[in-house]
Formats: sequence, C-alpha cells, structure tokens
Amino acid sequence: MKKYAHLLIIAALSIITIFGLLRLGNIDLSLDTLARVNGSWLLLAFAAFYLSIIARGLRWQHILKTMGRPVPFLYAQTLLVAGLFISSILPARAGDLGRIAMLKQDHQIPVSQGLASLAAERALDVFAVLILAIVGAIWSLQGRVPLEVMQLMVGSGVLFGLGLAGLLAVPSIEGWLRQPGWVWRLMPAVIRPFYQKVVDFGFALIHGVRDLGQKPAALAAIVAESFGIWLFDALIVHLVLLSLDHSVSFSVSLFSAMVGVLATIVPLMPGALGQFEAAVISLLTLLGISTADSSLTALLVRFISLWSFIPISGLITYFFGFSRALSLNSKPVDDSGLLPAKPAATTVES
Repeated sequence: MKKYAHLLIIAALSIITIFGLLRLGNIDLSLDTLARVNGSWLLLAFAAFYLSIIARGLRWQHILKTMGRPVPFLYAQTLLVAGLFISSILPARAGDLGRIAMLKQDHQIPVSQGLASLAAERALDVFAVLILAIVGAIWSLQGRVPLEVMQLMVGSGVLFGLGLAGLLAVPSIEGWLRQPGWVWRLMPAVIRPFYQKVVDFGFALIHGVRDLGQKPAALAAIVAESFGIWLFDALIVHLVLLSLDHSVSFSVSLFSAMVGVLATIVPLMPGALGQFEAAVISLLTLLGISTADSSLTALLVRFISLWSFIPISGLITYFFGFSRALSLNSKPVDDSGLLPAKPAATTVES
C-alpha cells in the first residue's frame, strides 16, 4: 500500500481540485456539457501537448550535448518523461533529483553537470515565459495589464536578472572564494575540506551553465527551442478554447497560459495543483470568457497535461527502469554523499 501512497495522494488532490472547479464555475458535469466539447479540437490539444514533451526532450539532449555530456535521444526523452511523472506525484519538483541521479548512475555525468543542465533549462524557461507573457499582455490587454500581473512578471524578471548577474560575476572572484583571505585563516582546519568541496561543486555547476554561452550557435538554437516549447503550451489552451467554441485571439491564450506557468514556478503541491488553475481562470475571466467556461478550460487543460499524462508517463518510467528514482532516499549513498549508491545500470540506446 505504501508503494502507491503518492498516487493515492495525487488522486485525492485531483478530486478536490476537480470538485472545486466544478463548484467555482457552476459547471454541470453532464452529457450535455460533454457534448459541447468539440472532440477534433481536443485531440489536437492532446497532440500539441505530447509534441511539447518531445520538444522538451530534444532541448535537454541538446543542452547536455552542448555541455559536452551527450546522451542518446531516447534515453534523454524517457528520463525527462520519468522526471515529469515523479514531479507530478511528489512536491517541489522531486523529478529533477531523479533525473540528476539517473544521469550519474547510467552515464557517469557528475551531479554538478546534471544540475547545471537543469539550471539551464529553468533559466531558459523563465526567460522565454517572461518574454511571451509580456508580448501576450501588450497584445491582449493593450495598456490594461493588472498591477498584480505586472508585479509577478517584474519580480520573476528581477530574480532572473540576479541569477544571470551571479553567473557572470561569481567566476571573477573564484580565486578569492576558494581561499577567502583572512576568513580562510580563521576557518577551523576541520571545516576547510568541507568548504572546498562545496566551493568546487558550486563552481562546477556555474561553469557547466556558462559553457552554453561559449557556443553561440548552439545557445541560439536552444533558446529557439525554449520559445517553441512554451508556444505549444499556449496552443494547448487555445485549442481547448476552440473546442468550447470560443474563437478568441491567440494573445488571450498566450497571456493566460504564460501567467499560469509563472504561478507554478514554485510548486506548492504535487503537479502545482490549484496554482495553474487559479491563474488561468482569473485571466480568462478578465479577458472576457465566462467563469464557467474558464473553469471548464482549466479542467480540460489539466486533464490533458496531468491526469491523462500520469498513467502514460508512469508506464514509461517503469518500462525503462527509472522507477528506482522513486526510492532514492531508501538507498545508501556513495562516497560523494550526494547520491544513492549505484545499482546495476539500465541504459536506453537510440
């Protein structure tokens, strides 16, 4: 029973979310309501979602290759899906830890390099989403952007800028940080090896991310891939709206989807349940869609991107041997103290 506890928790949270959306939108979940949904547009929304997953896998493989850590495409794709599955049933993006662990176990990619690839993913995601959100806001609201939304976008932009400044500035003081003058002399001898290990890990992570900047052509392609991924997300919302017979401007879908993504940057619940829905419903309502249809849109988008995805991604996770990432905490750690001891490797060749 313990093995299925996480799935039971996400199922319970999903039921609560669905019930809340039905009540909020005063949606009558009946055959008449289902008959309103145009199946052709909805199938296209499903296709757009799974194309976005493939695009994510391609981008991650491209990032790893640019960092000098190439892995087969099928391996990168299935491991990414496994990571998304784990993050869907566990809080705080636990799937990222699983991806890093599997890279080390299967391809001997250091933790710092695996973490750097994910840090690059996050930085590119924030950059692309912020740009698309601003474009969508200007396009759809034309000077009527709510203050709260602007604060969210500006706040995210400040965090992104600070992170970028850190990547550029910290290496310039690398020598001092490795042996920080009088601080180093006052530091107890027993702490110095641990301090050096932390600093070495930190700079390995930073250098891994900065390696992308050393290859402008590859970086430009990866940035373009990032924009494509998030345009797929906006397309999903747009196709769902079309399935409900709402022929709105694409800017409405773009703005709503990107703000929904920004609201889930720090997931408080597995799958960020409740955060995405609240943002999308409020924005669609603001932009002229009824509360009932806004709630139904959020419900259908979640059905495509979470509830239908969990069983499919779960099967892929177990079929390709990545279920071991779900029990990382129960295994002994290796001599680095950062990851579980390596079991028999399970690799996927393309």
